[in-house]
Amino acid sequence: MVKVEKLGVFIDSVIAFFKQINAQLTDIDTPYLQNNSTAICFDYSAVIRITGPLQGSVYVSASTNMLRSILAVMGESDTSLAILKDLLGEIANTVSGNSRTEFGPDFIISPPIVVEGAPGYAYLPKDKRTYLIPFQRQGYKAVIGICVW
Repeated sequence: MVKVEKLGVFIDSVIAFFKQINAQLTDIDTPYLQNNSTAICFDYSAVIRITGPLQGSVYVSASTNMLRSILAVMGESDTSLAILKDLLGEIANTVSGNSRTEFGPDFIISPPIVVEGAPGYAYLPKDKRTYLIPFQRQGYKAVIGICVW
């Protein structure tokens, strides 16, 4: 399992994403461990599989309203489901890709897969636990999940 001290890179990455689009996060809560039998998620989740010396997945889950609010900041008027999923995949890819600065080039990430609701047990095995990092923007909630061993 990833050590809690290494979670800062995921927090820094999500902050950097929002700064890049000139949007401000209103809150990032304290990371905590969650059993995978009850995954925490919102409307959609973008999941990235991790391979190499470390195995597992990283996901970002957000509500439709949060995604629409981000698109508005970006000046995007198209809020179709395809665009919402693209945006969420881009956030997950940015967060996971930036984490390679902490874990090194052997931290191999797959392209994101976007699913409705929670990632399945193929990504979040029941016998593992996930670090969750809740964050908010304008009252809309989202979460980063890190299930890496």
